[in-house]
Amino acid sequence: MRKQLVLCFTLGLMAIKAIAQETYLDVVINYTPTTMDFGDNNKAVKDFKKGYWGLQAGASLQLGVTDYFSVVPELYFVMKGAKLEKNNPLTGQETRIRFNTIDLPVLARLHLCDFYVNAGPVASYNLGGHVKAKANGELPDSKVMMDFGSDESQYSRWDAGVQFGLGYEIQLKKSRLLLDLRYHYGMVDMGNGTDIYNRYFNMNILLAKKWKNNPLVKARKKDMVLWQDMDNRPFAAENN
Repeated sequence: MRKQLVLCFTLGLMAIKAIAQETYLDVVINYTPTTMDFGDNNKAVKDFKKGYWGLQAGASLQLGVTDYFSVVPELYFVMKGAKLEKNNPLTGQETRIRFNTIDLPVLARLHLCDFYVNAGPVASYNLGGHVKAKANGELPDSKVMMDFGSDESQYSRWDAGVQFGLGYEIQLKKSRLLLDLRYHYGMVDMGNGTDIYNRYFNMNILLAKKWKNNPLVKARKKDMVLWQDMDNRPFAAENN
């Protein structure tokens, strides 16, 4: 009897979860601003620091788990960086810092009607980058390609952090439109001790078509059939 109650309870939970958010594949091509945090020097350069506008391109896959919850793995190419205006206390001249990165966020998304909130970890791999400075007085023009490694004169190849934010979903006839607002909080010192962190706020507009089948719901239905078959066996034995 106890076994039957456990099986019935499990089937009940799975039946509830079978009503899931739809699965969408969102394609993103965006021109977005990013910026950097300079640690202890950030306050000193605050009035000289500007955002760096760069390309963001990739995809976001929303996998519905329940009616209110989804898992969202994403993969992007992003041009990140910051601009320091001339006479700033760090470089003394107008300077542009740019990283070309591959970002892999994995987010948990909570749906509240047409709104949602999401958060999760993100790992980044730096493909390359440069630091470009304009001439200012006795300081000449320069452009230095980034060298990656663990020394203080090099930059970190890997970055990690968290992303969190909220969004609004507009349902169209055969697709949907998302307005996604998000903050990226980098935790790795990209300058290996010189206090350079990727930390920025951005906004994305995503357009997507719904997948015909939700792979997570399909897998749950197979599990339900298996549990139902196992649940029927004890009753058949008792009837005999």
